Amino acid sequence: MDKKAVAWLYRQLPVLVAKEIITAESAERLKQHYGPVEGSTGTKTFLLVFGVIGALLIGLGIILILAHNWEQLTRLNRLIISLGLLVLTQIISGWVRWYKRDSVIWREAAATLQLLMIGAALALVGQTYHLVEDIDSFLLVWMLLSLPLIYLLNSGAAAVLYIIGITNWAAGGYFDVSKQFVWVLLGSIGPYYYGLLKNNRYTNTFAILSWVLLICFYICFNAAFSNHLERLSFLIYSALFALTYLAGKLWFAGQEQSGRLPFTAVGVAGSLIITFILTFNHVWHYFIDRDRYPVTDGAYGLVLVLLVLVTAGIVKLAKERQDWRFALLPYVIALAYIVQSFDSSQLSAPVIMNGCMLGLSISIITAGVRRCRIGVVNLGMVLIAALIMARFFDVDVSFIVRGVVFVLIGIGFLVANVVLVRRKAGWHSEK
Repeated sequence: MDKKAVAWLYRQLPVLVAKEIITAESAERLKQHYGPVEGSTGTKTFLLVFGVIGALLIGLGIILILAHNWEQLTRLNRLIISLGLLVLTQIISGWVRWYKRDSVIWREAAATLQLLMIGAALALVGQTYHLVEDIDSFLLVWMLLSLPLIYLLNSGAAAVLYIIGITNWAAGGYFDVSKQFVWVLLGSIGPYYYGLLKNNRYTNTFAILSWVLLICFYICFNAAFSNHLERLSFLIYSALFALTYLAGKLWFAGQEQSGRLPFTAVGVAGSLIITFILTFNHVWHYFIDRDRYPVTDGAYGLVLVLLVLVTAGIVKLAKERQDWRFALLPYVIALAYIVQSFDSSQLSAPVIMNGCMLGLSISIITAGVRRCRIGVVNLGMVLIAALIMARFFDVDVSFIVRGVVFVLIGIGFLVANVVLVRRKAGWHSEK
């Protein structure tokens, strides 16, 4: 359990014992089960962040100083300085590995500094002896040489920089067949990520790494397959977002802190964006035209595999009685695709998606009211407002009607927030 959640539980134990909800013996057993909570977690996080930033600044500062005086140095001096800095940071990393391996701050700072010095040494030596051909080759070699730092120093900062680096390599320039190697590069941090998932899934390091990994995964996927998905791209992306959402619900059950729920947040946001885009008629007419964009067997196979995985995730969530409505969106979109292929008027699919968007918005509002979550209610109302605004641009409606509708929506926002705030305040006072 998250340390903050354990600390909150410990604060509630005296109240529960006083109200005779649990016995003193049960409260003591709970404390023995979860163990002590360190009170300096916030301070350690603060020091860790500034330790990594400090290492970044030192490394970048050294690079800038060398760049300013580089022309005045001989080739031998350039080589000695470049390799000397690399050896020095390796010595520091070795010292940290053997004597400070239990210090997260030392490990992250040392790994960050050495990763920068590897890049600096490659760039400086390559520039001196004209070994650097292009930025893609430089990035690839730099990231491959930096990969061992993730495991040798158990460094989340090095993992984040590594993922960003290989994403820049994959997305930069033309994506040819050789850049499909990016999936091997992403998979190379799999053991490290799995270790965090298994043992430290509620830490800040895992949350930050997950955010970066998800964003970079979708960037790489788009770079690799955007020209091969044809008109099924929206359906494929909706299935990927559904799987991301399911992973978040299955791996982080009971977690309430939104910042530590990257899978759920990315899955929901991506699903809502795709659903909203597909409510526009011209999207179906121009981008999902069956004659203009033929579909290959590979695209159909990918859709089938993804939908099977989504079905398996929904079944598992249903058994655990968790919310799985967002995972149904790929099926709704698939239905719209099928209907669109038989509809000569080209209107059925947008109608289906508008109905889906409206129903989803209402269900979000209902869930927010039931749980007394103001943010959830506002999200649902924002979706309804966006849907209405979008339809105003599709049809010829007078400015007076638009103004009246917007005023009514604004009043609805205010009334809903006032009611929920009062209800929440009453709920807290009863407690």
